[in-house]
Amino acid sequence: MKKWLIGVLCTAAIMVIAAAAISSESAENIQPAFTGEFTVNHNGQIAFVLEEEQMQVLYKQTESGVKRVFEADEDREIKSPVFTEENNLSFIHTTGYPPEPEGEQKFQLEYSDVVQVEGEDTDELVSMRGVMTDLVVDPTHDRLIIGGILLNIEEAPQEGFIPYSSSLHTLEQDGTLEEIRSFDAYSPDSLQLKEGGENLLMILPDDFENVTPDSMFESTDRIYEMNMDNPQSLKLVSDEDTEIPISEVVISPDNSNLLFQTIMNWNESGDYEYDMVQYDPDLMTEGKRLHIDDSVMNAEVHNENLYYIKMSRNTNGSNKYALFRFDLASGEEEQINLISP
Repeated sequence: MKKWLIGVLCTAAIMVIAAAAISSESAENIQPAFTGEFTVNHNGQIAFVLEEEQMQVLYKQTESGVKRVFEADEDREIKSPVFTEENNLSFIHTTGYPPEPEGEQKFQLEYSDVVQVEGEDTDELVSMRGVMTDLVVDPTHDRLIIGGILLNIEEAPQEGFIPYSSSLHTLEQDGTLEEIRSFDAYSPDSLQLKEGGENLLMILPDDFENVTPDSMFESTDRIYEMNMDNPQSLKLVSDEDTEIPISEVVISPDNSNLLFQTIMNWNESGDYEYDMVQYDPDLMTEGKRLHIDDSVMNAEVHNENLYYIKMSRNTNGSNKYALFRFDLASGEEEQINLISP
């Protein structure tokens, strides 16, 4: 064998070994990543989801540390965890959004379950076809409210492409499932159940009752209130005269006012400036802004604290999520570091 060929082969072998070493070292250095899914109980303890070696894991904080609660199946995601009691958790275990391009997705081919964890016991409360997106606790009536896309309990999926629609359901502790109402073309967002469990707040485009391809480009996202006993009639809560969309809403600690996220520089050039703003739904007037000065998501209020997610991008283009706590009394914000045990 010629010397130059031997040299080439040796060099190639060294490169392969080095690449393998780098790959092995990179795999060892991969840290669990927060998925943006979390919830907080009345004691301020947080349940959160981490991605670990391509598997999602639900953790919760306890007095003695962080406890591993549930490991998702390899092809499933954990969404919308909620505390049903101080130490009990319910959440969505779903295959998630279908892989087809938007407008061609076959949601009816996906699967979603509601799982409940009480102590060391894990139970599947209901299993449905379609994609569950939201879970809300109704403590007054001891039940859950489910939101999702093309949800049904049929074993065999419907064939072909089905137009996008969403629905809300109540789920009793005995597994009884009842549809509240459905929506064509849209999914209600930022679901917030008011005290007493009689009224549900949500964000919807204002053409949700008579949506057309043209109206979708002209609609504005607003806050609506749905009475659980009369779900077909939604009451507009936010200002009907503004064209500025609302992207997040929570109920204030005293249950009398709201906080919502909107765009502060709507008619100005440049990047949009988002912030949370106080709002009196009775007077339909805005109050002070919180000066978070950033877009947030998955907001929750507990005691005098507002919790939310901020999303950024990793160097590889994937989403990166961080959890923050905002003290509504002092106006101070702090990032919460979430780590596995």
